[in-house]
Amino acid sequence: MRIKRLAGMLVLLGLPLLVQGAMQVVVQVTGVEGAMRDNVVASLGIERQKADSKLTKALLRRLHRSALEEIRLALQPFGYYAPEIDARLSHQEGRWRARYRITPGEPVRVSELDLRLSGAGSSDATMQRAVKEFPLHKGAVLEHALYEQGKRRLQELAAQRGYFDARLLEHQIRVRVAERTASVILHLDTGPRYKFGPVSFRQNILRDSLLQRYPGFHAGQPYATDKLLDLQGALSDSDYFERVEVLPQRDSAKDLEVPIDVELDPRKTQRYTLGAGYGTDTGTRASFSWKHRRINRRGHSLNINAKLSELGDSLSAQYQIPLRNPVTDKAIFSALADEEHTDSRDSKRLLLGGSKAHTFRNGWVRTFYLNYQDEDFQIGSQQEHARLLIPGVTWSRIRADDRVFTTRGSRLSLDLKTAAAGLGSDTSLIQGQLQTKVIRPFGTRGRLILRGAAAATWVDDFDLLPATLRFYAGGDQSVRGYAYESIGPKDSSGEVIGGRHLLVGSVEFERPVRDKWSAAVFYDTGSAFNDSLDSLKQGVGLGVRWHSPVGPVRVDIGFPVNDKDGGWRLHLNIGPDL
Repeated sequence: MRIKRLAGMLVLLGLPLLVQGAMQVVVQVTGVEGAMRDNVVASLGIERQKADSKLTKALLRRLHRSALEEIRLALQPFGYYAPEIDARLSHQEGRWRARYRITPGEPVRVSELDLRLSGAGSSDATMQRAVKEFPLHKGAVLEHALYEQGKRRLQELAAQRGYFDARLLEHQIRVRVAERTASVILHLDTGPRYKFGPVSFRQNILRDSLLQRYPGFHAGQPYATDKLLDLQGALSDSDYFERVEVLPQRDSAKDLEVPIDVELDPRKTQRYTLGAGYGTDTGTRASFSWKHRRINRRGHSLNINAKLSELGDSLSAQYQIPLRNPVTDKAIFSALADEEHTDSRDSKRLLLGGSKAHTFRNGWVRTFYLNYQDEDFQIGSQQEHARLLIPGVTWSRIRADDRVFTTRGSRLSLDLKTAAAGLGSDTSLIQGQLQTKVIRPFGTRGRLILRGAAAATWVDDFDLLPATLRFYAGGDQSVRGYAYESIGPKDSSGEVIGGRHLLVGSVEFERPVRDKWSAAVFYDTGSAFNDSLDSLKQGVGLGVRWHSPVGPVRVDIGFPVNDKDGGWRLHLNIGPDL
């Protein structure tokens, strides 16, 4: 036992001696910066092995001698083939120091660029454009990474456009070090271009005739991967399917036609949604939604929504039918019954309508509609009943990096409607309304939020203009600092009766302060009016934002600038930015 203990003590006492005997090596590289320096350091064997406990003086000197060639090879991808390298290895104060001072010299430049396409792709405008946009050009420094990037881009593009037999006939770089010039040679034979074959859908819930209207291509058209991605996106967005896989069967191609298999797993037929919230304009509110995703094999769907709030209740139904192009066109038949009771008005409305919506490639949605509206309403001391047959059109577009927490995005909508007395309507009217909201980054971490609305109405008999078609200002989404719908023309008893026209604007700056919390300052202005705009109400204030799982929670304190009684008003709102 004594012998084992003595041996153990000797081992422990010897450890510091071993550590002290390990070689200490410092590697210094100067004369180059950035990616060039990083590549040089990564290529140096002496750098990789400097901490190796088995490193000896003899191995260190060999690694130092090898560093010259390693540095030369590391600089070549950046176009420097004849650098001057001052390499020194010294030992001072128990430490080895390897120093490499590099003078890159004159770079090699591209004197000849020989890029050629042969095969069917030689007349393909997209392939030709890729050749013209090749990253290297005559006179440029020979950067190997750009050459590889351009070569890879041509090969990938050939595969994406159906040139599956494409091959490189010649691809090389000829460097003349003494002349500091290089010839870049790249010859690509694309071979023939394959075409789309028949599309087969693996599913059992919808008619094949409906699904065959989803592809933006047909058999015999030139193959293009982006069209398959469009098909996958369209089927995923249709709300019919949980999983979508678009699989080109290249191994089964015949006569250059590639069959396309689409495997589809359906979503659950029905979806139920419950919601609750609170807003200072609406008070406590609750909602229920039921959607039947596919009523039949023709892809028809039904959506029913019920909403309850302190201000009023509503029940609506929408029956949707995909049209000839189900990706962009749909018909919607709708019914709505609602009632609303505010400080300024009471209304009960029944609305029946039909619409046709078309989505353009640029994201705009155009909707033509025809609504029949029957409404009982009381505004101030006036009580009326109006029937209107309203044709109209709406253009709308939403763009956002994130619909819930938007840092860059916008929402824009324009609605135009009309009615004619004697043609199903009690009075004639023309009305237009423009609404917009823009969110942009501002400063290092902040957001600038701009909001605006403008509307104008011509009506033959204002008394018969329903409450739901009149305009009011004030509230969470209008001019903060003022009560909901408290701004607008008034009757002889001082009751707000709404106006023909509307003009509202808002500027808000928001900045994060901690984790999911942000602070905001805002300025709102606007009014509802009839014949002339006498003045715009103004509100300013401060707010806090909490990024909750269901969207931003906004708490604002607004101060009315024009209110002689002064005071302030609390505004609470929950929901996505756009």
